[in-house]
Amino acid sequence: MSATQNLVEASGGRAERRARFLPYPSHQGGGLGAWRFPGRRKEDEGMKLSDIISGVVQEHADEAPVEVRCLAYARVSTDDQERAGLSIPAQIRAMRDYARQKGLSIVETYQEAESAFSDESRRSVFWRMVEHARRDPKVTAILVHDHSRFFRDPYAGPMVKGRLLTHGVRVVSVTEPDFDPRTVAGLALEKMTEFKNASYSLDVAFHTRKGMRENAGRRDSEIGFCYKNGGAPLWGFKAYKVQRGSDRRGAPIMKTLWEKDDTIVSGRPVWEWARHALVELRLQQRASLDHICDFLNRHEVPSPRKRYWAVSTWHGLLEPSALLQYAGYAVWNVHGKRGSHRPPSEWEIVENAHPAVITLEEAEAIMQVNEDMRRIGSDRSKGRMATVRTDGSRYLLTGGLLVCKRCGANLVGYRNQGRLYYVCGAYRYRRGLGCGPALQVRKEAIEDAVVEEVGLLFESWADTKRLMEAMNQGLRGVRQQEAAESVEIARQLASIEQETTNIREAIRKGLDDVAWANEELRRLRAEREGLLARQATVGAEPEVPEFDMTHVEECRQAFAEVFAEGTNEEKRAFARLFVKRIELDPDTGDVWMHLFAGPPLAARKASPASRETGDAIGMVAGAGFEPATFGL
Repeated sequence: MSATQNLVEASGGRAERRARFLPYPSHQGGGLGAWRFPGRRKEDEGMKLSDIISGVVQEHADEAPVEVRCLAYARVSTDDQERAGLSIPAQIRAMRDYARQKGLSIVETYQEAESAFSDESRRSVFWRMVEHARRDPKVTAILVHDHSRFFRDPYAGPMVKGRLLTHGVRVVSVTEPDFDPRTVAGLALEKMTEFKNASYSLDVAFHTRKGMRENAGRRDSEIGFCYKNGGAPLWGFKAYKVQRGSDRRGAPIMKTLWEKDDTIVSGRPVWEWARHALVELRLQQRASLDHICDFLNRHEVPSPRKRYWAVSTWHGLLEPSALLQYAGYAVWNVHGKRGSHRPPSEWEIVENAHPAVITLEEAEAIMQVNEDMRRIGSDRSKGRMATVRTDGSRYLLTGGLLVCKRCGANLVGYRNQGRLYYVCGAYRYRRGLGCGPALQVRKEAIEDAVVEEVGLLFESWADTKRLMEAMNQGLRGVRQQEAAESVEIARQLASIEQETTNIREAIRKGLDDVAWANEELRRLRAEREGLLARQATVGAEPEVPEFDMTHVEECRQAFAEVFAEGTNEEKRAFARLFVKRIELDPDTGDVWMHLFAGPPLAARKASPASRETGDAIGMVAGAGFEPATFGL
């Protein structure tokens, strides 16, 4: 999720907004000690306007100082920063010294070890701190060792700071010169600082990737296989480290290599289980992914990260990059930022980089099996029937909205002793294999809670103007679709006229098969009449209707009632505008609802629960209700 989206009110837009002056330093003094805050003072009572005009108003020396409350944020991303004196204790010590000198009060200190140029969703501590600063009206500043500790991204960083400023919170570096970004010089210094931090990160990333590319192609002089750049090895392999010299400080240089995982599980080495699943099950028996998972679970072969196997794991193991690695090839640069896949032309591939579990020919054959199985699974009739079943279901949260947090499978409808429940699909269709003991959730309890939460979220949206624009845009889109249909009908009519003219010209020039020509003319005449009838239903282009603010406000207030009384198909379509997904943890009974925190400009497309939509704006843990709400 992006930085701008993280700052949207993740709890449904119900964040408290504070109307205060921005705490910039006054021009008469420097630093936070010179900040001034609004409010009526005792000495203002009895003050005369003539005194203000003549400039004889005196400042009262006995004015009580206003306490400035701050948050402190410390961050490191590498061990090198620890050695360079940027350790977290050193940063905290510098911030406390600064606060002591300026008479500030540090309310809470946040610290984490994460890159400021990486995916923002990984900086959970950072976003908790930002949320704290936005919601606490007494917090007026965030102290950092230097601005690079806060954010290095040249686009997201200023947005985060800008949103904080709207809540009266300023980011202050304790080691860099203070400046007022409301002035020309201050704005220039701020942008130069952002440029310096971003360019440093880009330069580090460039040289890091260059070193990783070279490392992936280097072979060990003793063993002959290639070094690895880190990360967990594929199932069937294990990583081990070897020392290859020392650096300038005398520290050992450790390199990572892969070998077959010979750990004995259920009487066989892990790498043999991997080969058996790939070659004998998938290639020779053309087994489905469910069958492979059930086979391994039945033989008590654990998955790489969990006890039970899930289909999503095997989707990854059968990817082309994974099959190449099983065939002994090193494949690097497959994934981009935030998990995106780069095209194969950008992959770095090295032959004979580690011991192979399968041959290249077997990998090619498995690829063909995957394609054949995918073609069968994408049969259009099956796809249509699945859609019909989902749309006509009595369950509101089917189709990927409600998923199992343990295995990632969709929760499906389940009837037990006359009552309706949701239960993990792995339990329902695979007898629990691939997941474990299931938890049944009462249908009406969780659905009522979701309907209530969506209604509250909709009511909480304060930006009525944006909602009005979205509604009007939707109406214009419908009109544009009708206009496009009218244009298509006109194009088809012109095509029919041209075909008719061509046939008549052919008859005039002596066409032998007159019977065929007459049959074609009758067919074209029938098509023309049908198109003219459709054109009449489309009609003339009317004026596009528009919603005003009054209509939108009425819709907002009545939304919860309308949403509660609609059909399940209508509710499901509405729910996908607000709910990204809901996760149920069968082990603890916790329910996590991931909500979109802002009104969409267009309808969001449904997607499988195992995939991200790429539009996530925010997340709510529990979404305001506890597991007990569902009668667990």
